[in-house]
Amino acid sequence: MPVTTRAINSAIVLDLSGRFDAAAKQEVKSAIEQAYEAGTPHLILNLAGVPLVDSAALGLLAISHQKFKQHGGKISLVHPQPEVRLILDMASMPTLIPSYDTIEEAIAAENPGPS
Repeated sequence: MPVTTRAINSAIVLDLSGRFDAAAKQEVKSAIEQAYEAGTPHLILNLAGVPLVDSAALGLLAISHQKFKQHGGKISLVHPQPEVRLILDMASMPTLIPSYDTIEEAIAAENPGPS
């Protein structure tokens, strides 16, 4: 699975492409760990190019969320395709990791402007 890393403001965005399953888990895990070790306060996983997630992916997301949360960080998911959103919802993933339609929404939720 190709994983592209880019920085936007204080967030790191991982653009994922392809099936996020057991075969791709190690590559995604490595990218998440690099962001964590760099002290990234907000990791955004862009799922726009992901047609499928499996239980291995869901487990990695849950573990990564806990790791970031313990150190004051946050993970967000953006642009999940309808099939992926359904799987995330069935696994109650939105109760752990918020999901947004766009990267801009995820960043805005992390850094709310003045009221």
